Amino acid sequence: MNWLKIVAVVVVLIVAGVLFKKIANYKPAPEPRQKTIGDTFREDDKRLRAEPNFAPPVDSNAAPVQQTVVAEQPRTFRQLTEEEEAGASQSFELAVTQRKIGRMTRQYGAMVQYCREIIQKYPGSEYAYKAKRMLATELPADKREFYHITADELDLSK
Repeated sequence: MNWLKIVAVVVVLIVAGVLFKKIANYKPAPEPRQKTIGDTFREDDKRLRAEPNFAPPVDSNAAPVQQTVVAEQPRTFRQLTEEEEAGASQSFELAVTQRKIGRMTRQYGAMVQYCREIIQKYPGSEYAYKAKRMLATELPADKREFYHITADELDLSK
């Protein structure tokens, strides 16, 4: 009978040791990393600087944008001179920066101004396409009305 008590105590000590070891080595699963404003800005940069893909823009907050694309004709952009390229590039960078600021302040006037400048000064260029895409996908629908965005400024088929 004594040996049964000794075996029971040994089994209890072994179980207690195993449980202690598991508790001592327990590491909670890491919490998923929360998205920072920097992450959001990097996603914006990637999306806004993306090459034209001529697919209809997708924006869950916006009304659908009508787009007409002729599949048989390859899409070409007007070639810009070096001076035009520099000006368009600078205006586009300013528009992207103002988009970032607009994300935080909900003020998009400067972004709209730079996009309009690009569309007017460099029509038919890749920058004009990207500026129109920015207005179509990045500007909330209620702000489009507020800034009087025209259908021509949203037309990605031209």
